[in-house]
Amino acid sequence: MELLEADTTDEADDASGTVNETLSRIHGYIEEHLMDPDLSPESIARAHHISLRYLQKLFQNDGSTVSQWVRQRRLEFYRLELGRSNRRIIMAAVAHRWGFSGPSHFSRTFRGAYGMSPSEWQALATSAFASTTAGTQDDRRR
Repeated sequence: MELLEADTTDEADDASGTVNETLSRIHGYIEEHLMDPDLSPESIARAHHISLRYLQKLFQNDGSTVSQWVRQRRLEFYRLELGRSNRRIIMAAVAHRWGFSGPSHFSRTFRGAYGMSPSEWQALATSAFASTTAGTQDDRRR
């Protein structure tokens, strides 16, 4: 009986490892293709030779959906890009570059995720960057 239980546990561990490996590969693929406006659950499943249903199940087991995960990653990269820039960025161009269909859709999505518009976030990030830079320059002068 103990041998059977050990075999069952090993099989479950192997299956879990395979699922985690597959999900990790899929996450990597998504990261590489975030700027592709045609990135979709269907294209992701096709690229990994799995069914759309299986892809959805992988993400569901991870507590999310494919679309939610892609949207969240795009927003995070966009937010980082806004925060690093010391100049005004044309929102529509960057939103399009990160795979959003249009500036208004992007702006609503960004506001829903972060509680402020992309412009407000950029102004906040720019002012924080400016005060940090000013503090660093003051330290150098001393």
